Amino acid sequence: MTVFSYKARDQKGNAIIGTVESSTLELAGAHLDSLGYIPIAVKEQPTSPLLKIADFFVRSIPPEDIIFFTFQISTLIGAGVPLLESLKTISQQMKNEQFKKILEQACRDIEGGSSLSESLAKHPKLFPAVYVNMIRAGEASGKLEEIFLRIAEMAEHEADTREKVKTAMRYPKMVVTALILALAIVVIFVIPQFVNIFKQFKVALPLPTRILIAMNTLMQDYWFYVLAVIIGLSIAITWYVRTSQGKHLWDSLKIKIPLLGPLFLKASLSRFTHILGLLNQSGLPIIENLRITASTIDNVIISEAIDTIRESVYRGTGLAEPMKRNKLFTPLVIQMVAIGETSGMLDETLSKVAKFYDMEVENDTKRLAIYIEPLLTVVLGAAVLFFALAIFLPMWDMTKFAKT
Repeated sequence: MTVFSYKARDQKGNAIIGTVESSTLELAGAHLDSLGYIPIAVKEQPTSPLLKIADFFVRSIPPEDIIFFTFQISTLIGAGVPLLESLKTISQQMKNEQFKKILEQACRDIEGGSSLSESLAKHPKLFPAVYVNMIRAGEASGKLEEIFLRIAEMAEHEADTREKVKTAMRYPKMVVTALILALAIVVIFVIPQFVNIFKQFKVALPLPTRILIAMNTLMQDYWFYVLAVIIGLSIAITWYVRTSQGKHLWDSLKIKIPLLGPLFLKASLSRFTHILGLLNQSGLPIIENLRITASTIDNVIISEAIDTIRESVYRGTGLAEPMKRNKLFTPLVIQMVAIGETSGMLDETLSKVAKFYDMEVENDTKRLAIYIEPLLTVVLGAAVLFFALAIFLPMWDMTKFAKT
């Protein structure tokens, strides 16, 4: 995500200066628009490496605290406790000091005449556009308790989806890490012990052994250059992925990766249908709902597709028609959206699609483990065979040489 600085005016005409985090300039402007601000100037804010390092060590607020806060305030408001008193009660019990300060500031803002949505909008990294706009809708309709409950359910849904994807990736990461460590141990510690022995015999070393010896020489004599190249490539790749072009390329590749691509796409479709359905239930206009949903999807390709749909809806077409022209949306999504538009039950059909894709993500996670385990077993077996050949083939040759 890129940080953009902006100058804007709110609905009362007051000047506002701040920053917003988004993947592209267009989505940053859409985010400000969804908050009810009139953008005057929006530009990318350069961030120094030292500031990024400092920000890395700042204690963050875990998603669990946001979910717990949302459930708490929904319960207190439902029990008839006024909003300001509810915020003060929760802030006094909050253990996370950073979150506690934000809630205390929100109390001061409300006492000064601001709304809760206006106060929380100052922290876009913590409270995204969908969160703020749903609260704004709750304030307008007088249904804050119901809105906070929906937000909490949405946050739990997203946390559960993220955990499923992380679970699918955990085993491959562990195996690859173990393989790299094994290779490093063999190259750095095992091979040097055999090199001196191999040199005593005038025999041609097999290719696997020569490869490991070359890697050992590279690690022993040129480790500084190897480290510099690895760090340089990591920085270059990270910088490129954060650019607009790099983000576009990476997000495009991410949904095309064999086995993992369909999982990422289904998780994004689940998020899209779930958030859009909740926003529609909150009573916000469909154009604004699509704009907010596009800004919350962490994939530029899918966000651009949603923006295209929003533009078509603005021109008077429905949701299903522009979806048909985009290959990202499956026939199920298109058919259910068309049924929802025809029957006037779009919220319910979107909710059903979200539940379906939740099950698909869970099933894909299980299938992924089934597919990856034998594949990684083959990779590990090949690595072990390579190490064995590299070490024992020369010893076999030396044994024959000694007999002669």
